[in-house]
Amino acid sequence: MRRALLLITAILFAPGIAAAELKSPDAAIALTDQAMQLVASGDFGGGINLLRPYTTAEARDLDSLVAQAEINMPTMIERYGKSIGYELLRNDTVGDSLIQVVYLQRLEKHAVVWRFILYRGSGGWMINTFNFEDDITLAF
Repeated sequence: MRRALLLITAILFAPGIAAAELKSPDAAIALTDQAMQLVASGDFGGGINLLRPYTTAEARDLDSLVAQAEINMPTMIERYGKSIGYELLRNDTVGDSLIQVVYLQRLEKHAVVWRFILYRGSGGWMINTFNFEDDITLAF
C-alpha cells in the first residue's frame, strides 16, 4: 500500500499543463476542503475530479491515480476500515505566494495524511501539487 501511495505522489509532482486559477487563498483552501469532503465520504474520484481544473497535473496522471485508488480501495478498507471523516490539521503560509494545507483523513483503524501545496501565479491561486500518505508521522 505504501509503495502505491509513493508512486502516486511521484506522478503528481511531474510537470503538467496550465491550470485554472482561483481568485483568493480562501477560495483555494475551500476547494481543498470540498475535495476532502468527497474523499472522506468515499467518493475519491469525485474529490480528484473537483481539483482537476485547478491543478498542474496531467489529465492522464489524474485518471491513473483514480483508477489505482479504485483498485487499492478494497485492500485499504480491509486493513484500515472505512473512512469516518477528516480534519484540517493546519495551513501554513510561506511568503505571499505559497500555502501548504494539511488534512487528516480518518479511517476506523488508521489515518491518511493529505498535503496540498497552493501557489499564487500571475492570475490567481492553483493547486501546484498534492499527495497523500498513510505514514501518519508526516502529520507532525
